Amino acid sequence: MKNNIKNIAVLFISVGLITILSVSAFEYSKSKGKDIDQCLACHEDRDLFMESGDKKISVFVNPDLYKESVHGNAECTDCHLKYNPDEIPHSTDRKLANCSTCHDDLKGIENSVHAKTDCYDCHSKHNVRPAKELEKEGSKNCLSCHKKGDVAKFSSSIHGKKGVECSDCHQGGHSVKKISRGEVTNLCGKCHSESKMKFSNSIHQTLTKSGNMNTPICTDCHGAHKIINNKFSIESEGCLKCHLNEKLFPGDSKGSAKFVAEYKTSIHASINGSVEAAGCVDCHGNHMIQDPNNSNSSTSKYRLTETCAKCHKDVADKFLSSAHGKALRDKNVAAPTCVSCHNEHSIKSVSSEDNLSKLNQVELCLKCHEEGKLPHKNYKGEEELIRNYKQSYHYKALQEGKDNAATCSDCHGAHDMNKFDNPDSRVNKNHIANTCGQVNCHAKEFRDFEGSIHNTSLNSKPDSDAPTCTGCHGNHQIFQKDASNNRLANSKGLVQLCSDCHNSVELTSKYKLPVGRTESYLDSYHGLAVRGGSKVAADCGSCHGNHNIRASKDSLSSINKNNLAKTCGKCHPGAEQTFFLTKIHIVDELKDSPFVFWITLLYILLIAGTIGLMIWHNYMDIKKKIQEQE
Repeated sequence: MKNNIKNIAVLFISVGLITILSVSAFEYSKSKGKDIDQCLACHEDRDLFMESGDKKISVFVNPDLYKESVHGNAECTDCHLKYNPDEIPHSTDRKLANCSTCHDDLKGIENSVHAKTDCYDCHSKHNVRPAKELEKEGSKNCLSCHKKGDVAKFSSSIHGKKGVECSDCHQGGHSVKKISRGEVTNLCGKCHSESKMKFSNSIHQTLTKSGNMNTPICTDCHGAHKIINNKFSIESEGCLKCHLNEKLFPGDSKGSAKFVAEYKTSIHASINGSVEAAGCVDCHGNHMIQDPNNSNSSTSKYRLTETCAKCHKDVADKFLSSAHGKALRDKNVAAPTCVSCHNEHSIKSVSSEDNLSKLNQVELCLKCHEEGKLPHKNYKGEEELIRNYKQSYHYKALQEGKDNAATCSDCHGAHDMNKFDNPDSRVNKNHIANTCGQVNCHAKEFRDFEGSIHNTSLNSKPDSDAPTCTGCHGNHQIFQKDASNNRLANSKGLVQLCSDCHNSVELTSKYKLPVGRTESYLDSYHGLAVRGGSKVAADCGSCHGNHNIRASKDSLSSINKNNLAKTCGKCHPGAEQTFFLTKIHIVDELKDSPFVFWITLLYILLIAGTIGLMIWHNYMDIKKKIQEQE
């Protein structure tokens, strides 16, 4: 019985206590709500403001937003300390409560860059928002304060467009941190691991590790918040910002600021519409930039062609198959590269580059070839032969300003130059006529030469010894047609030139050419006159032509039997076809012209007999006189 009474008593006491606590809580809440309503009765007025010095500050509080916020049940005085609602103004010493008195989860904020920032700057003042809501807004909330400088451009950057948030780099919540210069590379590498790996092997990172603090990190080139991925912007704002600094790169030598500044006036630095020209990263790379002296560098001597080929593949392919390219592949230290002719940073278009002008191009080529830097497999004296170009008519014509005069690249090619013994060379024996016959050069002469017996032999017989342009006119020291030192300008020189081949036992035997033609000409009236110094007597070219030399059987040949009257008529007006019934070059007189042979023999006998009789007569006369004196 006693136990039952005891249990009933405990039950009544418990219910009573719960009732009291519930009523108290309700009354407290009611009174608290009355306090909030009492404040809002004034502060819900949108026109309510307070004066602070010369400024008017709005003290309006939106009641709906406040009651919906996480502080909706908190009294105003929980945050606004020392406020007396019955006094206007409520306080002369306004003070806000420390948020940590209620929120004990603010660990780490004391080391944050926001340590001295008020909580309401992020969470708002009266419509206090929870952390989850702020996380959803991401960078938008940060940018509501950070509206100036580089940070304000974050939204338009590549990071902003691809959804990267401020917290991804600076951490979030209450532990927001400032990123030191030494942390940048590793931080960026979390997302850009491949770029970080390349950068770690670059000259920039190598110098950084050695203690040079002027070397760039990711943000120096790409920016911290206005992330740049446009390569021209990177170069103008990143690379050139440092490399044009004369304090960092003094002097005039390679690598100096002045040396780099040449790039700004180059054709690579120009912009054609919306298309970017080649910039720093196109040649030097972006992250793994290496010392040019490093053999693995994209701008090292033996990798430079590969680098240029990214834009100029067709030209690079020609260069690599050229004699220059082969010398480069063979690691010839004297072999030229792209920059040997076009320079490094001061690259201009061929038409505007002074070094590549037709006249200066000669000096550029001779710089290597005259000094014998590049070995030649040609016959002895090749360097002297090349140097003789300056005595040629081509060079003198260039000096006189004639744009169509040939210079080195006109004959040898600009990038595909090869030695004459290369079948693909433009100066190979089988191609030299096409080279000389280019438009604006010797097109007419080439058309004449195309149908000649010499060109036919070149095209039809492998390793033909038939002459081409250089066989008669020479290689580099080509003289003007009427120059006194040009052997083609006088008949004696021309006859000797033709005789070099047509009087050669080796060539006449190899190609079964008619023999004795040179001797027959030299013994003829024409030959005797030429040997005697006549300037008007017919030589080889007078009858056979100069370039359009054809076999006598060819109907177009100037020595075809149907054309002889016209050919000889140039010097002998009135010459008729009947004059040419016998051969012109009489080698075997008895066979080729028996009438001439017997007449000639008769004349010789008459002359010999007459002279002999005169000698006998004089002998007998002298003998008789001697006898009479005795």
